[in-house]
Amino acid sequence: MPLDPTTRESLLAALPEAAGRGRKALEDWDAVSDSLCGDDFEPLDERYDTRQHQRDAEAWAAFEPFLDHGPELLAQAEEDFRALHQDYGNPGFETIRRRRSQLTALHEAVEGGRQERAAWEYAEEMVLPDHPKSAEFRHRSQILRNAEGWHYAITFADNADVLVEIDQATRARTGAGRGWTTQAEAARARSTTTAAPTASPTTPGPSTAAPSGPERTHRRR
Repeated sequence: MPLDPTTRESLLAALPEAAGRGRKALEDWDAVSDSLCGDDFEPLDERYDTRQHQRDAEAWAAFEPFLDHGPELLAQAEEDFRALHQDYGNPGFETIRRRRSQLTALHEAVEGGRQERAAWEYAEEMVLPDHPKSAEFRHRSQILRNAEGWHYAITFADNADVLVEIDQATRARTGAGRGWTTQAEAARARSTTTAAPTASPTTPGPSTAAPSGPERTHRRR
């Protein structure tokens, strides 16, 4: 089902700020990661894992709000992409190829993120609320979710700008186009100063082992 205009426009308005937060999580990590390793590039102590958990949590918090409506947002972008190139013919091979590549990457990121979130939600349902280690398990489960979602979150942050680009090109092609609602205009104005709607990031605690059970490989930079 297509997104209602207000929801779609609000998500597009929030994209630049959210993508910037995801990229900043990587930039901040790159700025300190080498200092947390020895000459052999091995972590010096638990500070490496703790800081990496923080990086993962920040990127996930910026990414997660777009998972619910990501498929519909991408479906509209695909429709607009086809219409743009049908009307304009070939605006430039490199532009078409880049937009196509970015949309493909976004599909993979959203699908992967949704799968990781579903796996985490399933694990949460298995926790016995009154178990003495339930809080510890939930903490480690969030760490694992954020770690597994890191690759998808950064892929989304690196490519999300194409959704805004395609929307702007579509509105230029159609004149007034879909227009922006008052709510969406307000959201766009806020996006430069206010964080997009986010999931609360997990505040990393001391380094912990992954939850027991089937092990999933962490994607690490």
